[in-house]
Amino acid sequence: MWYDNVELSTEYNYISSKIRFARNFDNTLFPNKLTDTEAKKLVEDTLYELSNISLDLGMHTSSSMLNRIPEVERMSMCERNILNDTLAKKETPTGIILNDNEDTGIIINADDHIRLQTMSAGIKLYELLEKANKIDDYINEHFDYAFSDKYGYLTTYPTNIGTGMRASILLHLPASTRNKGFSKLISNAGRFGVSIRGLYGEGMENFGTLYEISNSKTLGISEREIIDTVTKVANQLNENERKLREAEAVSEVQRTAREDEAYKAYGLLKYARKLNIRDAMNCLSLLMKGCADGFINIESPNKLYSIMLGIQSYNILNMAGSPLSEDYIEIHRAEYIRENIGKLK
Repeated sequence: MWYDNVELSTEYNYISSKIRFARNFDNTLFPNKLTDTEAKKLVEDTLYELSNISLDLGMHTSSSMLNRIPEVERMSMCERNILNDTLAKKETPTGIILNDNEDTGIIINADDHIRLQTMSAGIKLYELLEKANKIDDYINEHFDYAFSDKYGYLTTYPTNIGTGMRASILLHLPASTRNKGFSKLISNAGRFGVSIRGLYGEGMENFGTLYEISNSKTLGISEREIIDTVTKVANQLNENERKLREAEAVSEVQRTAREDEAYKAYGLLKYARKLNIRDAMNCLSLLMKGCADGFINIESPNKLYSIMLGIQSYNILNMAGSPLSEDYIEIHRAEYIRENIGKLK
């Protein structure tokens, strides 16, 4: 899978990049206006028209109606960023085309007729845009899009009108999270044309210290301007994180403390028999930070983000193949981490 190899360092804290397009078909009612019968026909017709996409574009894909996928599997797809929570629970007819390594997906009849998404490890928005444009052009060859010369692509939600594009970058920012001014920076991000949100957690706490930066405007701005804006803010956050991490390891005492937190996190992850999501994510974040900064060496540190995805509750349930109580989810979570975390080097 695309998320199985995420390489980080003190200077490079970019987990992943994502480009998402929202499109609607011309002369067709938007999804929220379709009856279930009309929606089912639209999905089936679209899947049929795009049935040769694997052959034509050299992709390895599978397609399905979402309601034919078990709920637990749909929710686990949400945890792997293939679907959002609303889509995973959607009951009206919806289709999905997904490639084998899960870095490219097309959702049919979501909020819009087409939701196209491309993802990659690292910071690669321009490469993803090129890939998304190629697929978008292919779909457009089969269906005319709802497009206005004045406004651009017409979408269900006004916030997506224009380019219909969301560009986002996911960063690992453990040192920034502890900085007093960071919460204020997040709340003021809108002034720079972006939004910053913690990916996991409850309230103000962000388990795993992962933050997604995405554009807040799609109208009156080009795709390249969107990417440049998101990238500029992400680069500034990355540089700030680098400086804070270096400042944490100036003295011998500080370096020993950093090494200590990394080894303690590893010890808990390697030997715990029961772990809640909060402790597991925070320890994985500390270990990820320690590996990136050279304070601890383990086998396959590039798989730590993949483990973060794998330990989410519905992914645990999906792998178990049967219902589990919260206690047993925590037991299975600890077992999954022990089996997948690398040995010390």
